[in-house]
Amino acid sequence: MSDPSTLHVDCDSCSARGPACTDCVVSVLLGLPGPRVDLDTDEQQALSALAGSGLVPPLRLVPRARPVRSVAAPAYGDPDVFSDPDETSEGFLPMGTTYVRGAER
Repeated sequence: MSDPSTLHVDCDSCSARGPACTDCVVSVLLGLPGPRVDLDTDEQQALSALAGSGLVPPLRLVPRARPVRSVAAPAYGDPDVFSDPDETSEGFLPMGTTYVRGAER
C-alpha cells in the first residue's frame, strides 16, 4: 500500500494533459512528464510555496473521471422489484410518483 502522504501525479490520467502541460509545475521542474510522478509531503509543500510566490506555476493535474461499472436493471417480475405499483419500501416512492413536502397523507 502506498504512503498516504505521497501525492501520485499520474500525467497519463490528467484530462488537462497536452494544452496545460507547459504551464504545469511538473513540466517546469522535470521537463515533459512521463506517465507518473510521485511527490512526498515535503516536495508538495515546497512546490506549493514556490507556486504561491509566483516562482513556478501550480500543479495543473485534473484527474479524468474513472468509468463507473454499469449494473443491469432488474427485470419486471423480479422478486426485488415491487409487484404492486403503489407498494413502496420505507423511504422510497414508486416510479411516476411526485412527492410534495407538506402534502403527506
